[in-house]
Amino acid sequence: MLHQPEHIQVTAPIPDYPPLLFIYKGKRHPIKKADGPERIERSWWLESGEHRDYYIVEDDQGCRYWLFRAGHYSAQNSRWFIHVFFA
Repeated sequence: MLHQPEHIQVTAPIPDYPPLLFIYKGKRHPIKKADGPERIERSWWLESGEHRDYYIVEDDQGCRYWLFRAGHYSAQNSRWFIHVFFA
């Protein structure tokens, strides 16, 4: 698990569909399998913040990751992050 989620570039066909690929630190990861989204809402006692839509994905090398999109989908401003590398 990363101490702080890191920003990634993602290609996803339409809202709420899993990513088709993501780019992390310049490396492309085509996605072969995906599960999600699982929405985690912001804590009720916080005034600000966005929900997160999490996906568990597996790339074409068999590596698994936990990715999330912050907030609602926007074609112009979708913000995706990588949160966990699975062993």
